[in-house]
Amino acid sequence: MYDDFDDEAASQNEYYSEYPALEHAWLYIAIDVRDMNLAKIGLTRRKSPLDRISQGKTYNPFLTLFASYELSKCTFGASQKELDDIEGYIHSRNAFGDPIKHLYTGRKSEWFFIHPEEAEYQIDWILAKRGFAVDNKVLYSHEIRHEKFNCIAVERMKKIKTIYRPNALVFSKMADEANIPFDMYRPYYDYLREFHQRDEDEKIYL
Repeated sequence: MYDDFDDEAASQNEYYSEYPALEHAWLYIAIDVRDMNLAKIGLTRRKSPLDRISQGKTYNPFLTLFASYELSKCTFGASQKELDDIEGYIHSRNAFGDPIKHLYTGRKSEWFFIHPEEAEYQIDWILAKRGFAVDNKVLYSHEIRHEKFNCIAVERMKKIKTIYRPNALVFSKMADEANIPFDMYRPYYDYLREFHQRDEDEKIYL
């Protein structure tokens, strides 16, 4: 496993220290199982991101979680101000592209034309570079052994990050019970099959 490598304790960003930490603060990635080239990147103060995306199921029955980050479990938590700033940064960062706009209002949505794994990769990086810490140690790592994990101290990140990658057959059974034709969820099904064939490093967050 991965040992602690730095003895220096994390310090809170002074800019955010004056803002109260939220009881619940999440960043999450959701997908539409019909298209793996789209990702919804959202933030919520609800007790769970499942509560948040369940709202979307009233108009999009194909929505499911891909990854979530419980920022309120970080050493210094997260304030509403920091969530707002993260959201603004994501919407302006070239790595995600422009957010998709709502057809009738022209307002920016939380959806992007990006593969959810790339969105996950970028969000890991954003949280680490912003100085988020777990167990009073920062998520960003200079250790050579963490380079293949995008310079993330994985064992720390795993304490706040959850990925959702069900077995393809288990998901297929659930989709069939929901009367969703196989051709509609095939992109996600194929992705799950490929994912679970990867080596342990590729599935390290499971």
